[in-house]
Amino acid sequence: MPELPEVETMVRGLRPALVGQTLHRLTIHDPFLLQGCTAEEIERQGGGAKVTAVDRRGKWVVIALGGCRGSIVIQPRMTGGFWLVPPDRPQHVRVSFGLKRPERTVWFCDARRLGKVAWYATVDDAEAAFARSQGPDALIITPDDLALRLSKTSRGIKPTLMDQKILAGIGNIYADEVLFQSRIHPERPASSLTAEEHNRLHAAIGEVLNRAIAAEGSSFDAGYRTVLGLEGGFLAQNAMYGRGGKPCPGCGGAILKTKIAGLIGRPTHYCPTCQPAIGIR
Repeated sequence: MPELPEVETMVRGLRPALVGQTLHRLTIHDPFLLQGCTAEEIERQGGGAKVTAVDRRGKWVVIALGGCRGSIVIQPRMTGGFWLVPPDRPQHVRVSFGLKRPERTVWFCDARRLGKVAWYATVDDAEAAFARSQGPDALIITPDDLALRLSKTSRGIKPTLMDQKILAGIGNIYADEVLFQSRIHPERPASSLTAEEHNRLHAAIGEVLNRAIAAEGSSFDAGYRTVLGLEGGFLAQNAMYGRGGKPCPGCGGAILKTKIAGLIGRPTHYCPTCQPAIGIR
């Protein structure tokens, strides 16, 4: 599933292609993905509109339209992504953005049709939708706000970090990396962390996410590619995810791959030596 680094990579790739351009045509190929609007409505608002900004909110892509045309918000979710080159599986195209000058097309594809596409008439409407679904962005949250939010739950720290209403942008891959870098066991109750651990965790979040953005995200299957159809490079340099049984880069011991409460079907990777089970019953 695209996490913050993958979505940020999408946004950075889309900006040069879309910002300042006029949409000759916006086509909804699969209305199943629409949320709170109709295909006719979003196509009418998008057609002929100038794109004024492309931004990210958590794991969402926000395309702002000029002339009081509102904003298009796309949640890639499990297998969604944007293409500036003809997609390798055109049958998975769900939305296309046709540009006037230069004449070209930007495609949004989603193999499993789990993504969501919405249109909001005003900035306030979009902000209200963000507030209902997301906490502060993982790259913006302050150390004090993070500590306060973690202090309110006794859930394990890993599922807490992945709760988008607590913190927006972190998923399974980067939670493993952040917790290893901060030397915190994934099952530690979030409310049990000390002030020093809060600071280590906050620093690790920024460092890991920015390193992943620089690598253009993670591709562990065909579900994620950059806007040019290329694989992200983070999993060639990461420490934990996907490395069960291999030596830990911190101590040389074996990395453990397991499953923990609150994360059904998702593996967790950690080092039992570097991330000791302190305060876990």
